[in-house]
Amino acid sequence: MAEPEYVEVVSGESILVQIGNGADPEVFAHDCMINGSRSFERTASVTEQSIPRCDDPSQPDKIVRRVDSTDSTIGGNFKVHASSMLAWMQRVGQTVNVRVRQAGVWRVAGAYILQSFSVEAEARGYATGSMNMVQADEPTIGADVP
Repeated sequence: MAEPEYVEVVSGESILVQIGNGADPEVFAHDCMINGSRSFERTASVTEQSIPRCDDPSQPDKIVRRVDSTDSTIGGNFKVHASSMLAWMQRVGQTVNVRVRQAGVWRVAGAYILQSFSVEAEARGYATGSMNMVQADEPTIGADVP
């Protein structure tokens, strides 16, 4: 009897968001702060049109779709890493080179704009924050190779 097949799971810790330092050659490193909880989303904007049937207009139309654009966003929720705060506040509205990767498997790399950065804190608690980045240009998506 064959062994059951299970989903090959991916641990959240294996997916990292890395920020480039702007040097030449550029060095990418993950910031402890944004890698507490992170997300990567890729979307397509689609136009849809209804096409009538010429041979029998009483029949339902056919729907055709066309991709108008693609987009991607990177998000994160985190405990605030004190030594990272100033750099992140200064990046709002700036374009930075970013890589999102699962080491040895896949990588998304490109220029992203830090759209939002927020920090919240309650008395006797630890500060938390969130950030959102939007693509500034089409990212490169491929295998994660050195």
